Amino acid sequence: MKKNLIIVIIFLTINLWGSVGFIVNSGSETLSRIDFDTGEVDNVYSVLGSSPNRVALTTEFAYVVNSWDNSVQKIDINTGSTITNIYIENSSNPYDLIIYGDDAYTTGGMINKVYKIDLATDVVESSIQVGGNPAGMAILNGKLYVGNSDYGTGYSNCSVSVIDLETFSVDTTIPTEVNPQFLAAVNGKIHVSCGGDWVTIPGKICIIDPASNTVESTLDIGGITSNFALMVNNTIYIADGNGTSLYAYNAETYEIIYDVTNPFIPGGSMVTSTDDNLFVLGGLWGQDFTVKVFDINESLLNEYTVGSYATDIKIVPDIVSANDKQLPKTACSLTNYPNPFNSETTISCEVNTQNTENIQIKIFNLKGQKVKDLTVILSEIEEQEKNKFNVIWDGTDTKNQPVSSGIYLYIMEINGKSVVSNKCILLK
Repeated sequence: MKKNLIIVIIFLTINLWGSVGFIVNSGSETLSRIDFDTGEVDNVYSVLGSSPNRVALTTEFAYVVNSWDNSVQKIDINTGSTITNIYIENSSNPYDLIIYGDDAYTTGGMINKVYKIDLATDVVESSIQVGGNPAGMAILNGKLYVGNSDYGTGYSNCSVSVIDLETFSVDTTIPTEVNPQFLAAVNGKIHVSCGGDWVTIPGKICIIDPASNTVESTLDIGGITSNFALMVNNTIYIADGNGTSLYAYNAETYEIIYDVTNPFIPGGSMVTSTDDNLFVLGGLWGQDFTVKVFDINESLLNEYTVGSYATDIKIVPDIVSANDKQLPKTACSLTNYPNPFNSETTISCEVNTQNTENIQIKIFNLKGQKVKDLTVILSEIEEQEKNKFNVIWDGTDTKNQPVSSGIYLYIMEINGKSVVSNKCILLK
């Protein structure tokens, strides 16, 4: 394999925010925006379609799945205005959406399909048949893992479909416990929240080893397990479908911290996290929901009121401005040579690949606009090159048009978190 990788990436612009969250209010059919730095809440930041369900975020857009409209609504996160509605398919009832590189994937819960959306054109590019009533998804090492809840047949054939994203074909299907609705990639494994049947079968967590495509561990949590949030102390919190509890376990040892016999109270129906905080979304039917913010020690910091029957919460991906000088310490280095450069420069990375699932290098101008975005999949690099590789930037954008002379910031993200940055100078 060549050590120099030249990748053409989509050109995007970004907004330099602090900690900002978006909440889908399914009952109100609105999108809430919370600025957690200022405390400002706008509960009608955007008007959504019918039966909005999940939201996925980039640094520029919010993509909301409107299940009853069979569409994905693309919203400018800077203004709240709707850019377009991406139609999926009649009676598809899309449920979840996940973004990977230049594409998004959504599950058609009623007709057992996964759809691939080209985010450059906002058009459904292709679809593939999976198991019964697909719900949540996760991506690891170029594979898309899809939870097939199979509620239509009474949960008789619950499973996870494994899709190769390069060929967009199903590699295999892995049997799971009842109702695999939510998935997460953690420490090189796929964690599957199987919520049970809401009546007699309790919730469990299945942990899939991608090397063998088998369930290597099953955790008896109980209750109605919902989605995951991983904290920096390796604690995984799990929301509760009833919205009254939180569960938790250790991401490395799988030791259960909170289960149905001793839940963390107060709880919520959906969770998400940043490096420092746990965000818990919950409430009662027919009432406005709340977002509770906890620190890493589980102390309640603040609480915000959002719309009715809120079904999802996401935090805008971390943005590092050109003026930021400090990033978390990490066992890696990032340099480029030559610097300054005229025609091209080689960005070199040395990374400790332990527990590393993906690496991205993002290039910004001083206005905070993203010029290029490079994703490196470690499994595609030869073993001897995993700790060191080079990426060439030729001073053009995704349309192969030259960018202007100036100072550019390039940032390395490991597993979705910004870890180190540097600057380069383009002189023409």
